[in-house]
Amino acid sequence: MGRRAAVTVGRSHTVKRYESPAAAAAEAAWYQRLPWAAPRLLDVDGAALVLETRSTARQLPWWQPADALRELLTAVHAEGVHHRDVHVGNIVQAADGAPLLIDWETALERSSALSYDLHGPDASGIPVPAIHEGMTPQWWGSAQKSSIRMRWRTSCSSSTNPAG
Repeated sequence: MGRRAAVTVGRSHTVKRYESPAAAAAEAAWYQRLPWAAPRLLDVDGAALVLETRSTARQLPWWQPADALRELLTAVHAEGVHHRDVHVGNIVQAADGAPLLIDWETALERSSALSYDLHGPDASGIPVPAIHEGMTPQWWGSAQKSSIRMRWRTSCSSSTNPAG
Protein backbone atom coordinates (compact mmCIF):
# COMPACT_ATOMS: atom_id res chain seq x y z
CA MET A 1 0.00 0.00 0.00
CA GLY A 2 1.48 3.33 -1.06
CA ARG A 3 1.25 6.61 0.77
CA ARG A 4 -2.14 8.24 0.15
CA ALA A 5 -1.22 11.79 1.13
CA ALA A 6 1.77 13.78 2.29
CA VAL A 7 1.20 15.69 5.52
CA THR A 8 3.20 18.75 6.56
CA VAL A 9 2.49 19.89 10.11
CA GLY A 10 3.23 23.55 10.76
CA ARG A 11 2.89 25.63 13.88
CA SER A 12 -0.51 27.12 12.94
CA HIS A 13 -1.67 25.05 9.99
CA THR A 14 -1.27 21.56 8.59
CA VAL A 15 -1.26 20.77 4.89
CA LYS A 16 -2.44 17.36 3.68
CA ARG A 17 -1.53 17.02 0.01
CA TYR A 18 -3.14 14.29 -2.09
CA GLU A 19 -2.20 13.18 -5.60
CA SER A 20 -5.55 14.38 -6.91
CA PRO A 21 -7.93 17.27 -6.23
CA ALA A 22 -10.80 14.76 -6.15
CA ALA A 23 -9.26 12.89 -3.19
CA ALA A 24 -8.70 16.17 -1.32
CA ALA A 25 -12.26 17.30 -2.05
CA ALA A 26 -13.67 13.97 -0.81
CA GLU A 27 -11.97 14.34 2.56
CA ALA A 28 -12.72 18.07 2.75
CA ALA A 29 -16.42 17.25 2.40
CA TRP A 30 -16.35 15.51 5.80
CA TYR A 31 -14.72 18.53 7.47
CA GLN A 32 -17.41 20.72 5.91
CA ARG A 33 -20.26 18.38 6.79
CA LEU A 34 -19.21 17.79 10.42
CA PRO A 35 -17.31 20.95 11.43
CA TRP A 36 -18.15 20.36 15.12
CA ALA A 37 -16.29 17.01 15.00
CA ALA A 38 -13.05 18.17 13.35
CA PRO A 39 -10.49 20.95 13.52
CA ARG A 40 -11.16 23.96 11.32
CA LEU A 41 -10.68 23.44 7.59
CA LEU A 42 -8.92 26.63 6.52
CA ASP A 43 -8.73 26.01 2.76
CA VAL A 44 -8.93 23.46 -0.01
CA ASP A 45 -6.29 24.35 -2.57
CA GLY A 46 -6.44 21.93 -5.48
CA ALA A 47 -5.11 18.64 -4.13
CA ALA A 48 -4.32 20.07 -0.69
CA LEU A 49 -6.33 20.48 2.49
CA VAL A 50 -5.18 23.20 4.86
CA LEU A 51 -6.26 22.57 8.45
CA GLU A 52 -5.78 24.28 11.76
CA THR A 53 -2.92 22.47 13.55
CA ARG A 54 -3.97 20.83 16.81
CA SER A 55 -2.00 18.47 19.09
CA THR A 56 -2.89 14.78 18.88
CA ALA A 57 -3.67 12.47 21.79
CA ARG A 58 -0.47 10.64 20.83
CA GLN A 59 1.49 13.86 21.44
CA LEU A 60 -0.38 14.54 24.71
CA PRO A 61 -0.27 11.20 26.58
CA TRP A 62 -1.70 12.82 29.76
CA TRP A 63 -4.81 13.99 27.83
CA GLN A 64 -7.27 11.09 27.73
CA PRO A 65 -10.80 12.47 27.27
CA ALA A 66 -12.51 9.08 27.03
CA ASP A 67 -15.99 10.24 28.04
CA ALA A 68 -15.91 13.26 25.69
CA LEU A 69 -14.59 11.10 22.84
CA ARG A 70 -17.35 8.55 23.42
CA GLU A 71 -19.90 11.38 23.23
CA LEU A 72 -18.31 12.72 20.04
CA LEU A 73 -18.32 9.30 18.36
CA THR A 74 -21.91 8.74 19.44
CA ALA A 75 -22.88 12.09 17.87
CA VAL A 76 -21.00 11.25 14.65
CA HIS A 77 -22.85 7.91 14.53
CA ALA A 78 -26.17 9.72 15.09
CA GLU A 79 -25.43 11.52 11.80
CA GLY A 80 -25.08 8.11 10.12
CA VAL A 81 -21.32 8.55 9.75
CA HIS A 82 -18.50 6.16 10.60
CA HIS A 83 -14.97 7.64 10.72
CA ARG A 84 -13.35 4.15 10.55
CA ASP A 85 -9.86 5.30 11.57
CA VAL A 86 -10.16 6.18 15.27
CA HIS A 87 -6.89 5.93 17.18
CA VAL A 88 -4.78 8.28 19.32
CA GLY A 89 -2.99 9.71 16.28
CA ASN A 90 -6.30 10.86 14.77
CA ILE A 91 -7.76 12.49 17.88
CA VAL A 92 -6.77 16.12 18.39
CA GLN A 93 -7.37 18.55 21.21
CA ALA A 94 -9.59 21.55 20.47
CA ALA A 95 -8.83 24.92 22.07
CA ASP A 96 -11.45 24.17 24.74
CA GLY A 97 -9.89 20.77 25.49
CA ALA A 98 -12.55 18.74 23.68
CA PRO A 99 -11.54 15.91 21.34
CA LEU A 100 -11.90 16.30 17.59
CA LEU A 101 -11.17 13.86 14.74
CA ILE A 102 -8.74 14.24 11.86
CA ASP A 103 -7.97 12.01 8.87
CA TRP A 104 -11.49 11.55 7.49
CA GLU A 105 -10.43 9.84 4.25
CA THR A 106 -11.92 6.47 5.32
CA ALA A 107 -15.24 7.89 6.57
CA LEU A 108 -18.51 6.75 5.10
CA GLU A 109 -22.19 7.32 5.61
CA ARG A 110 -24.18 4.19 6.24
CA SER A 111 -27.06 3.29 8.52
CA SER A 112 -26.24 0.78 11.24
CA ALA A 113 -27.46 0.05 14.75
CA LEU A 114 -23.92 0.29 16.14
CA SER A 115 -21.01 2.62 15.48
CA TYR A 116 -17.98 1.14 13.70
CA ASP A 117 -15.84 3.56 15.71
CA LEU A 118 -17.13 2.39 19.08
CA HIS A 119 -17.90 -1.29 18.37
CA GLY A 120 -15.80 -2.33 15.39
CA PRO A 121 -16.54 -3.76 11.96
CA ASP A 122 -17.98 -7.11 13.06
CA ALA A 123 -20.52 -5.75 15.55
CA SER A 124 -21.51 -2.76 13.39
CA GLY A 125 -21.65 -4.60 10.08
CA ILE A 126 -19.72 -1.72 8.52
CA PRO A 127 -16.84 -2.89 6.30
CA VAL A 128 -13.18 -2.26 7.04
CA PRO A 129 -11.89 0.44 4.66
CA ALA A 130 -10.16 -0.99 1.60
CA ILE A 131 -6.99 0.92 2.47
CA HIS A 132 -6.89 -0.94 5.81
CA GLU A 133 -7.22 -4.45 4.36
CA GLY A 134 -4.54 -6.71 5.76
CA MET A 135 -4.18 -4.44 8.80
CA THR A 136 -5.81 -4.46 12.23
CA PRO A 137 -9.00 -2.36 11.94
CA GLN A 138 -8.87 1.05 13.62
CA TRP A 139 -11.64 1.51 16.19
CA TRP A 140 -11.94 2.11 19.95
CA GLY A 141 -11.57 -1.52 21.06
CA SER A 142 -9.11 -2.61 18.40
CA ALA A 143 -6.11 -4.76 19.32
CA GLN A 144 -3.96 -2.23 17.43
CA LYS A 145 -1.39 -0.59 19.73
CA SER A 146 -2.68 2.95 19.07
CA SER A 147 -6.32 2.14 19.81
CA ILE A 148 -8.16 3.85 22.65
CA ARG A 149 -8.52 0.55 24.49
CA MET A 150 -4.82 -0.20 24.29
CA ARG A 151 -3.45 3.32 24.96
CA TRP A 152 -5.99 4.62 27.47
CA ARG A 153 -6.89 1.25 29.00
CA THR A 154 -10.62 1.92 28.82
CA SER A 155 -13.57 0.34 27.04
CA CYS A 156 -16.07 2.17 24.88
CA SER A 157 -18.86 1.44 27.36
CA SER A 158 -17.31 2.98 30.46
CA SER A 159 -14.37 5.16 31.30
CA THR A 160 -11.83 3.83 33.77
CA ASN A 161 -9.74 6.97 33.45
CA PRO A 162 -10.58 9.81 35.84
CA ALA A 163 -9.27 12.28 33.22
CA GLY A 164 -11.92 11.03 30.77
